[in-house]
Amino acid sequence: MKQAYPPFAAGSLRLRLLAEADLPFTLAWRNRDGARQQFGTADVLQWDQHAGWFTRYLDKADDLVFIVEEAATQARVGQVAIYGIDTVAGKAEIGRFVVAPEFQGQGLMRQGIEALMGFAREALGLASVYLLVRDTNERAHRLYVQLGFTEVSRADGMITMERSINDHV
Repeated sequence: MKQAYPPFAAGSLRLRLLAEADLPFTLAWRNRDGARQQFGTADVLQWDQHAGWFTRYLDKADDLVFIVEEAATQARVGQVAIYGIDTVAGKAEIGRFVVAPEFQGQGLMRQGIEALMGFAREALGLASVYLLVRDTNERAHRLYVQLGFTEVSRADGMITMERSINDHV
């Protein structure tokens, strides 16, 4: 069973857990050309697939998907997630980053990822996070380097990057 977390405020943004009412938005964001190609499957997802994923997601205690919102307006900026949460090892994977088209290129998702790392440190007590990025996704790779991630390995067209979050994000 998934633990409920209150919204996590970070500057002008806040993270709140994904709710069923968000699914039409997240499906549209994820299915956009350019976004879906960065996920495990580039296929256009159908509503029943997305709704089925959400039902399974609700049962996973180690998988948290957040909607990134502007704190003042509660406008949905995008989505970030942390999963494979291992509190014993003090680490988790982050990803599933997708931005609403109207907020693209404004730096808000960068802030959302920083907020997610703050949540991982403060609410979950984690020491590090890692992510996977396609080796063809140069823009995302540059962002992750700017955020302090370092490359750990490369395999099958994917780069694994990791970052300590013990320091201030």
